[in-house]
Amino acid sequence: MFNRKLQKIEIGDRFVKADDLKTVWVVSGRGSSVVPIPHFQVVREGYESRVRTLAEQVLLDPQYYVRVK
Repeated sequence: MFNRKLQKIEIGDRFVKADDLKTVWVVSGRGSSVVPIPHFQVVREGYESRVRTLAEQVLLDPQYYVRVK
């Protein structure tokens, strides 16, 4: 049905925004299990007080985020 390859997000995975390749965001935990769409908490590398909660589909969409090593 969809041609997307299933990708798994793990705690510790690192991402950068597609329009800001210098700022690294690290997956620190899962978001709410109440929401039907999986979410993850990410923290800005080097600034652990900077936290975001993002939908899995946003993290895996290369228009928004790119996984880095």
